[in-house]
Amino acid sequence: MSQLDFVRVDKDPERIAELAIFAEGIFREYFSTLHEPQKVDYLVNHTLSLETLTSAIADEGYEYYFVDDPNSGEHIGFVGFRPDDGFLYLSKLYLVKEARGRGFGRAEFEFVKQRARDHGLGRIRLTCARDNIASLDRYDHMGFKRIACVNNDVGGGFEMNDYLMEYTLEDIS
Repeated sequence: MSQLDFVRVDKDPERIAELAIFAEGIFREYFSTLHEPQKVDYLVNHTLSLETLTSAIADEGYEYYFVDDPNSGEHIGFVGFRPDDGFLYLSKLYLVKEARGRGFGRAEFEFVKQRARDHGLGRIRLTCARDNIASLDRYDHMGFKRIACVNNDVGGGFEMNDYLMEYTLEDIS
């Protein structure tokens, strides 16, 4: 498995701003192939803005981490999650395009699984767009199960049509 460094983004406004800028680049690159530009703009402004990320960290219990290449020290991805009622909700699991397909995604997920164990949680849940075939295949391969279809009005006249997916940890000790 590939070694990566996971650097927690704390409540420092400068670090959160760095995350917002970095995350926007990955998000736009990836989702521009799945959604119209207006929807991508709306989602960026409402899920990855400085204000949204600050609130998520300070008020909602989210943990965000930069995923860094230990050789170069450069950010190659980021993860975001929060403990919920009996499970860890995985909100963000992203890599820059150049880092995909090199085993880093598996290393990211191993880190997330360990954080779930650290919180004493035996399940990880996420939502994934039903038309996001590449990510669905990746999550299926990791062992996630599709447990429900969910349609969420995210505002701005947009709706997300997702699968709710769940991964069960074999050992939470």
